[in-house]
Amino acid sequence: MRYLKFLALLMLFFFTMALFAQNMQALSHPLDLSFNLLGGQWFDISYPVYLYLLVVLVLGGLLSMLFFLTERFRLNGQLNRCRGKLRSLEQEVNSLRTLPLEDQSGPLVAPPASPEPENDEDETGQGA
Repeated sequence: MRYLKFLALLMLFFFTMALFAQNMQALSHPLDLSFNLLGGQWFDISYPVYLYLLVVLVLGGLLSMLFFLTERFRLNGQLNRCRGKLRSLEQEVNSLRTLPLEDQSGPLVAPPASPEPENDEDETGQGA
C-alpha cells in the first residue's frame, strides 16, 4: 500500500509538472492585486499567477499541518489519560486478586453433588 501511495503521488507530481510546462505562458502572465478601503489604496501588487498558486498551496499545507498537529497533541493527551486510568485499574485488579477470599456466612461454592448410586443392572437394562 505504501508503494501505491508513493506511485500515485509521483504520477500526480509529473501530471502537475506537465500541466505547468504546457501552460507556462498563461501562468507567467502577471496578475495585479490591489486593496482599496475607505478611499485609500492599502496595497497594489503584481506577481505572476504561478507565484500566487504556489503561495496558496504552501499556506494550505501549513494550515493543514497546524490543524493536524493540534489534533495529534489533543489525542496524545487523551491517550496519556487513558493509559494512566488503565494503570490504576490494573493496580486495583492486582490488589483485589491478592486479597484472601473469606466469607463469614459460609462457603461461596455449593458443596459437591453426591455421587449417583450404582445400579446392578448390566448393559441390557436387566438386573442381576
